[in-house]
Amino acid sequence: MRAQKLAVALAITAALLGTLHIALTPLAYAAWTVEALWFLGAGLAIVMAAVANIVGRPFADRPRRIMVATINLTMAIFFASAWLVLPAPQVLVGGVLFLSLAVCAVAPQGSKAATS
Repeated sequence: MRAQKLAVALAITAALLGTLHIALTPLAYAAWTVEALWFLGAGLAIVMAAVANIVGRPFADRPRRIMVATINLTMAIFFASAWLVLPAPQVLVGGVLFLSLAVCAVAPQGSKAATS
């Protein structure tokens, strides 16, 4: 249960990070350029990965957990790749965030007691 609550908190944090990334696009780029679209797209990818964690959480069967873990590992690799060209704190935060979400996705799920 503890990993589930942590995963939800981390996913909400990731969604906020992605939303901030999207919101900063017009401030960082004066015109629609390829770079601006890539920046916006990265923010959208972060939000979509966070949504996958939130939506996939209630359905904790093994195939969905593997799918969510794969999404999270892919995002962590994306952030690690970004670190090579942009070694900034926000890149490190994003990588650690998605690596943590990947660990939460594969963490053992607590048993749910049946109530009548």
